Amino acid sequence: MIRVENLTKIFGPDAASVLPAVEEGKTKSEIQSETGHIVGVNNANFELAAGQVFAIMGLSGSGKSTLIRCINRLIEPTAGKIYLDDPDQGERDITAMSMPELRELRANHMSMVFQRFALFPHRTVLENTVYGLEIQGRPWKESADTGRKMLEMVGLAEWAEAYPSELSGGMQQRVGLARALATEAKIMLMDEPFSALDPLIRVHMQQELLKIQERLARTILFITHDLDEAMYIGDRIAIMDAGKIVQIGTPEEILTNPRTEYVARFVEHADPTNVITARTIMLPFDGGWFETVDSGGDGRWLARRGQPHVTYHLSASGGFAGMAVEGEAATVRSLNEVLDEIEKSGTQGRRRHDVALSCAPDTVLGDLLRGRTYATLPAVVIDGDGTARGVIDETELIGGILEKRGTAGAAGAA
Repeated sequence: MIRVENLTKIFGPDAASVLPAVEEGKTKSEIQSETGHIVGVNNANFELAAGQVFAIMGLSGSGKSTLIRCINRLIEPTAGKIYLDDPDQGERDITAMSMPELRELRANHMSMVFQRFALFPHRTVLENTVYGLEIQGRPWKESADTGRKMLEMVGLAEWAEAYPSELSGGMQQRVGLARALATEAKIMLMDEPFSALDPLIRVHMQQELLKIQERLARTILFITHDLDEAMYIGDRIAIMDAGKIVQIGTPEEILTNPRTEYVARFVEHADPTNVITARTIMLPFDGGWFETVDSGGDGRWLARRGQPHVTYHLSASGGFAGMAVEGEAATVRSLNEVLDEIEKSGTQGRRRHDVALSCAPDTVLGDLLRGRTYATLPAVVIDGDGTARGVIDETELIGGILEKRGTAGAAGAA
């Protein structure tokens, strides 16, 4: 939906004269020292797909807030192109839009949620929520109906006639989110929207945003300085340093394969439990970790080398057909079913030595750890078509927490 090509922003009286130095590869500090100009964004390139949450993160001064403001031209780029794929009008170049076209873009296609709530103190919650619809020229009744629906979605329906001063910080931020949703803009730009909130409220807002995203499937560009937040919210993540995007990838790719020492330092203290998946830590059946202990026309039995007391029955087509402990058939249950039971009971479950769990390849480490409070046998990883991919035992779970697969290697290589 959005494509950014070679986007550069330089702050200073003669920004154009500094572009050659940027193109030569001089650093932000070198350019500032030699010219007095500041490079806010340095040759950024990325694509934001429809319905995707794309998180951009970095330390203070890395250029992330400058970049997001270039997208809707609250800040004018010095060079580069920003393309919007409009279903009605085709591909449009935002950097070439006139001011009337830009106002139309901001009013109808692109909403923004700021770090500070930016609510009008003299307007009620409902009036704040429908402000964007007023700008669009919508009738009041239609706007109010839409506003109330959005307030209900963010849990503030009963506060519609209250004023911002009567609301907590988290509630005010939810009004800002409702206002952005009310315009029905397909693209939402969110500039560190939760960073001013208390930790518990912040986590709640992250969860609420993902619930709303499941229902509305907006295209979201989300700015944050918190890696755990980026990994929890983002389908893809871009990490910025000194104006440059130094790595783009899925949360798991960023965590398990950092490309630079800078990124490696970030992920060193990140929480892997909601990011690393079963496919990353499992021991695959098609590797050299297992040996055939029995075979026949209906498939074969495999045992992990050095641990023959647990065997796995794979059908001739590679599907999972069962497992056994010391020759006795073991009960296998779905991890999702077990987690649902644990959630309903409010306990962590009873440990059962005769139960194993099955899970999908994209199951995250945190769910696997919770499942281990119910079952002690290795978990079996099975994909959507029933093919058995591998197993996960305590060794792999601990490795998933401690090793972070590639962090040390990236730092050393850098």
